[in-house]
Amino acid sequence: MTGVEKIMARIEEDCQAACVDIISKAQAEAKSILKDAEARAEELKAEKISAVKAKCETDIGLAKSKAEQEYKKAILSAKIGIITEIIDEAKNRLKNMPDSEYFEVIAKLVERHAQNGCGELRFSKRDLQRLPKDFEANINKKLSGSGKTFTVGSQPEEIDGGVVIAYGDIEQNCSFDALLNASLDEIKDELFAELFAGDGS
Repeated sequence: MTGVEKIMARIEEDCQAACVDIISKAQAEAKSILKDAEARAEELKAEKISAVKAKCETDIGLAKSKAEQEYKKAILSAKIGIITEIIDEAKNRLKNMPDSEYFEVIAKLVERHAQNGCGELRFSKRDLQRLPKDFEANINKKLSGSGKTFTVGSQPEEIDGGVVIAYGDIEQNCSFDALLNASLDEIKDELFAELFAGDGS
């Protein structure tokens, strides 16, 4: 083997050794990069799973809270419906009492709200038609000596039960609807407390 051939052979051996070394280092680096990538992928996977779980828990909590609110809302609506039915039933019973009892209630209303001077009692068309003939006389007899007297107006008032007491231009609406509306919140509170006390909802 000539000198040149020896040099060429030596260069070739050195190149092969360098290539092997480079390939070995590249493989090691690739393994390290792959290992790091797998570790990072696991971290990202864990983070994603944790985030999804947290979102699911939040969504479940919100859904549960909304369902509870809707349930309470439905219960309250049902209770208010029951109370409204009771009030309407009471009002209907009041309006449809036998005439004698009905006008006894009216007489008590008039006595309770009477003021000094002469007032006019105004009734609905239906009540004017069934008003006892001695109603005015009986009211004035009960109030005798008090300085309070009444006459019954001949024109029907646009009310559905009860009476309007007028002193000139001043009117006191004692219709059943007006009296109920004036104390509706108080009535509802009392009914609510009586009907649903201790039911926990």
